[in-house]
Amino acid sequence: TTKTTIPGISTGQLQDFLGTPSNWPKIVASSHSVEGTGIERPLRVGEEVKEIFGLPPILPLSVTWTCQVNQKGSLQFVSPDGLDGVAKNCKMAFEIRPDDGTDGSTVQLEMTYEPVSPLAIAALPVLSMDNDLALKVLLPMALKK
Repeated sequence: TTKTTIPGISTGQLQDFLGTPSNWPKIVASSHSVEGTGIERPLRVGEEVKEIFGLPPILPLSVTWTCQVNQKGSLQFVSPDGLDGVAKNCKMAFEIRPDDGTDGSTVQLEMTYEPVSPLAIAALPVLSMDNDLALKVLLPMALKK
């Protein structure tokens, strides 16, 4: 779980930014690109997007995410198939709340998955660092642009 506060950004602005797949590579160091329809706007419940990460074209990895929840203060994306041979039942859940102290918003990200290989277990520290970097450094930088 990773949590941060973004001063001066409303919960609606933050939710729209996080729900828009084309923004993911801007804030997640391991995310290379996204593919699908509607990637330039917040995904609606049931819509899918393919996220490419790794080192394409040498090591192209991908996960297909489905928007499960997009309602005020909550975003959830799931990937039952996950990363083939590595992890399944992947989930990223964002909780977005107002932060009165900064006239901004607080966001919490919880990423979960079921490992199906030792690689998935070994990757936990790297994924944790990637999520911390995304929320605490790259997200605030991207929102300032």
